[in-house]
Parts: sequence; C-alpha cells; structure tokens
Amino acid sequence: MNTDGLKHDPLEDDPRFRDLIAKAEREAELELADWPRGMGFCHILWETQKEILREKYGIDWHTPVEMNPDALFD
Repeated sequence: MNTDGLKHDPLEDDPRFRDLIAKAEREAELELADWPRGMGFCHILWETQKEILREKYGIDWHTPVEMNPDALFD
C-alpha cells in the first residue's frame, strides 16, 4: 500500500515481478557502489535499475520519476 501519495509501477505489486524488481535494485546499488551518494543519486539508481530490469530480465519497469512527472525528487 502506498501511503506517500506517489504513484508506483503496478509491476511492483505483482508477485511475479516483485522479487526481481527488488533484486535489480540491489544489483544497481552494487553497480553504483563507488558513486557518490547525495542529491540526485536516486535518479541514477532508478535509471540503472530500469536498465538492469530491461536488459537482464526483460521487464519494462517505470521509475518513480516516470510515474510522477510533476513530483520533485532529489
């Protein structure tokens, strides 16, 4: 359940994809281990996660930015 008012990709709720989306996030974090954390890092993380999901798992996931084009993320 989303309590922050932001939309998320419905694939995140699908049991067939939930674990792969989480796995891709961990893979993206490992890939970006040497990348400085700070303002804007979430954008790099999400784009890396999206790329991993598309290339490795064949999943077309939409990032929080894509789902919430009017929201501001650091």
